[in-house]
Amino acid sequence: MAKTHHNPLDLLNLGGLRNLEKKIQAAKPTNAKAVAAEPPEPTLGDISTLPGTWVGTGFNLIEVPNMNQAKDGPPPADKFRVILNSTSETLVFSTIAGDIINRGNAQKDISFLGMHYLQQVADVNLPIGNNGIHLETGLFLNVVPTTDPAAGTTIARLGSIPHGDSILAEGTSFTIPGPPVISPVDPTPFTIVNGKRVNATDASELAPLKNAIAPTGIPQAAIMDPNIVLQNAIKGQNIIKTIVILLDANPIDGVSNPQASTSGGITNIPFVNVNANATSITAIFWIETVQRADGTTFLQLQYTQTVILDFPVSAPPPAKGVIPLKWPHISVATLELQPA
Repeated sequence: MAKTHHNPLDLLNLGGLRNLEKKIQAAKPTNAKAVAAEPPEPTLGDISTLPGTWVGTGFNLIEVPNMNQAKDGPPPADKFRVILNSTSETLVFSTIAGDIINRGNAQKDISFLGMHYLQQVADVNLPIGNNGIHLETGLFLNVVPTTDPAAGTTIARLGSIPHGDSILAEGTSFTIPGPPVISPVDPTPFTIVNGKRVNATDASELAPLKNAIAPTGIPQAAIMDPNIVLQNAIKGQNIIKTIVILLDANPIDGVSNPQASTSGGITNIPFVNVNANATSITAIFWIETVQRADGTTFLQLQYTQTVILDFPVSAPPPAKGVIPLKWPHISVATLELQPA
C-alpha cells in the first residue's frame, strides 16, 4: 500500500481556541453594539490562488563585496563582484488550517488566514546536486482590515533564509484586467542624498557590472534591466487578468513600490550586518490568468524582487576613505502552477 503524505500544517488547527471562546461567549448576554463591531471574517483574499506547487525559470543578479577593507595594501581594482544566475525554481504554498488569532487591546481581537511557503532556487548551468543558490521558508498572511491601527486589508510576507536574514514585508494587492505592467529595474549601485536615490557614475567602479557577461539563456540586456526576462516570458501570451501584490520592508526612494508600507523590516546575523548588510526589500508578485488558444486557462506567477545590500567601497583616487554605497540584488522568475 502506498504511503500517504500529509502536510504537517493540516494538523495545526489554529481555530481551536476560537471555537472554545465562541462557546463561552454564547453563554453570555448578547451585546448588539459589540456584535456590530466584530472585525471582518478572515479570508485568503487575493492570495487564495497561491496554494500548490509552482515551477519555472528566472534570473538572479547580485553584487557582492570584494574584500575591500580586509586585504592588506591598496584596495582591489574591482571594488565588487557580480554573480549572475540563470535559474530554475520550485515554490510551494501550503494553507494553514483554521484561523490565526491575534489578541486585541485597542480594538477587538482579529483573526486572519495564511499559508506557509517553501522556495528553492537553483542555477541551471551548474551540475545537478551542487547548484542550489537560494532556500527560503516563511508565511504569507492576508490580514483583515483593522480600526486601531486604521488600515485596510494588507498582505504580509514573513521569510527566513540560511544566510542569517529574516524579513517582514507588508503591502497591498489589487486586480487589473489583462497583462501586468512590468517597469524596468535598475541594478546600479547608489547613495541616498537628501532622501533621494543618486546612482554611482564612476566608470572604473561600475566596470564589473557594465562588462558582465549574461549566463546561457539570459539576454545580455537583462543585466542592466533584469525585468526584461519577465517581459520576454509573457510575449505572445493572452493574459486576461492579473492580481498584483506589492510588498516592502524599509522602503527606499527609487527602489520601493509607490506608497510603500513603512512597517516591517529586516533582521540579520552580526556577520551580515558588518559585511553586506541587507537593509531593504521590495517585491511585486503578479498572479496571472493566461488563456490558451482553445479557451482553457492556467495560472502563472511572476515576481521581481530587489534586496538592498549596504557595503562600503574605497573611494576613487585621489579621494580617500570609503563610500557607503547601496547595492541592488535583483531576482525575477516566471512560474506555472502545476496540476494537483
